[in-house]
Amino acid sequence: MAENENTSGENSSTSWSDLLAELIRGFVLLRDVFGYVLPGAFFLLIGAMLDRLYIFGYPGQLPVAESHPWLFFFVLLVICYLAGQFIVATSYLIEDVPRLLRKVWHKLSRKPEVVKAEEEKEDTDSLRLHGEFPEIYIEYDRQSIIALLRRGLAASIVLGILVFHYLYAHPVRIIAAAGAIMLLNAFSGHSHLKKLRHKSVLAARDAEKRKPPVKVA
Repeated sequence: MAENENTSGENSSTSWSDLLAELIRGFVLLRDVFGYVLPGAFFLLIGAMLDRLYIFGYPGQLPVAESHPWLFFFVLLVICYLAGQFIVATSYLIEDVPRLLRKVWHKLSRKPEVVKAEEEKEDTDSLRLHGEFPEIYIEYDRQSIIALLRRGLAASIVLGILVFHYLYAHPVRIIAAAGAIMLLNAFSGHSHLKKLRHKSVLAARDAEKRKPPVKVA
């Protein structure tokens, strides 16, 4: 009887863990929606309020927009997502520029960039523990999504007024500036991804060491 209770308890624990894992995976979609789509939609809404959306064209003019309204909404969703990517990338400009200048300085002076061991260990532990105990990080993930949404909305207001009120007569310059900002963000993001890959490998190796040895029957 006790064995049955233990088995049911383990199954319940496993099901809850699977459910929480699915919720965490769902946060990736929520992050895209709240972090990029909504700020992009808000940015376009400012353009519509100022009657300036014509400078970027109108998706409703697609030949199949009337016969296939779902296509119109899909195109609009993609546009909002892409606009949100630009908005968030622009909001990181204040952080990207000093980071790239610091990286260039280290290369020119031939001095390796020093990373504190305790900070790298904390980042590595966070990656490993996030996978092992996703339920503990639910509130952190929720707060990070909210923080990204607030950042995107704030940048949407500033860029919306700047683009649709002051720069609407120069769409080519706007697109060129957006390309330059995205390119700068891509360079900064490449450096970040290299560090993240290194920390992910360390976290995976640490998790592998902590696995209980497999008993051979």
